Amino acid sequence: MNKLAHFIVHSKAATYIAALLCIVVGIVQMVRDGAGYLHGGLVLLAYLLAGLLLVRTCRELSLNGGKSTFAATLYYLGCAIAPRLSGSSSEGLVFLLLPTALYLLLRTYRHRFAMDGYFLAFVLVGVACMLVPPLLWAMPLLVLCGILMDSLHGRTLLAALWGLLCPYWVMVGVLFLTDRIGEVPLYLQSLASPLAASRALWGQPLVLVQWLWMLLLVVPAIVKEWLNHAMRAQANASFRFVTVSFAMMSVAAMAIPGACLALSPCLLLIASLIGSVQFMDTGRRGWNIYLIVLLLLWVLLGGYAYGANF
Repeated sequence: MNKLAHFIVHSKAATYIAALLCIVVGIVQMVRDGAGYLHGGLVLLAYLLAGLLLVRTCRELSLNGGKSTFAATLYYLGCAIAPRLSGSSSEGLVFLLLPTALYLLLRTYRHRFAMDGYFLAFVLVGVACMLVPPLLWAMPLLVLCGILMDSLHGRTLLAALWGLLCPYWVMVGVLFLTDRIGEVPLYLQSLASPLAASRALWGQPLVLVQWLWMLLLVVPAIVKEWLNHAMRAQANASFRFVTVSFAMMSVAAMAIPGACLALSPCLLLIASLIGSVQFMDTGRRGWNIYLIVLLLLWVLLGGYAYGANF
């Protein structure tokens, strides 16, 4: 069992297998749903690029052993359970924008002159909020997570505010120059009246399975790592940052209608990062057993999801 757990956690071959499985499952669902091949191919490409960003983040912050790609393995397994090949283009762009913004904020650890990082991160957040208006009710709160990175102060707070407002200024300016300023009230209306109710989504098997998978990854990791005082200071701060970000975005996905589908892929990415940390010590038999149980549950959850949809 220890050898199997070590292979899954520390071998790049396991990541390649998970990525291939994600691609195969995505293609099968794309054919079954009759989705456009161009759109489906771009979504699969986005999944692969997000996995690469996840690996780079783990290596830079030393969250899971430096060279380990296990976080990407968990992420691709989660994508294989519940592929999102029918999302709109705006939701797909949000999936690329928000993780990049979080990556920029993670790089501001104890950086007293991180105004450029905050500005660029919240420009991306502002664009995401323009694409999916209900996100504006929650995503600006990401700036508070900078307290955990010891980089939030008056100047970075103002830089975040300017970055968030910048896309709106550009949008209003373009609409004014093209004599389409009447579209601004439509955006405000969509902001006041969310795009779509999300309650019906919680009855869908793919959504339930994906959230159960994320909870199986996140809850044990939070219990274990928040009490771990042996982590390096930067790794500890980064782990707390992504944990609080996950909690905030989860509340937003559940409480704000219209935000669930846009945030679910981002939450899966963050959950994979959080969940990977707990399995780095493959010498502990208890965590190795839990890893094997987790993979068995993955098989059951995938079977349930596809059995309910076919």
